Amino acid sequence: MSERDMSKFKRHMVKCPHCGKDVLDHMTECPFCHGELEGYSYRPLDPGKVRRIRIMLAIVILALAAMIFISKNL
Repeated sequence: MSERDMSKFKRHMVKCPHCGKDVLDHMTECPFCHGELEGYSYRPLDPGKVRRIRIMLAIVILALAAMIFISKNL
């Protein structure tokens, strides 16, 4: 990794309060001591919200595909 990539990577590192090792800020459990990491900014998305996002994305993609298909047939 280049120095620039490493600096981006290091921004997302935090110390585990249980063992003191560096872990990524999005983790909910330390991979070394398996202690729970609370209070960090990452929270998994609500499954209902993920479903709504996927449905909306599918609608947008289908609408774009239909527009392209119709414009090629004109």
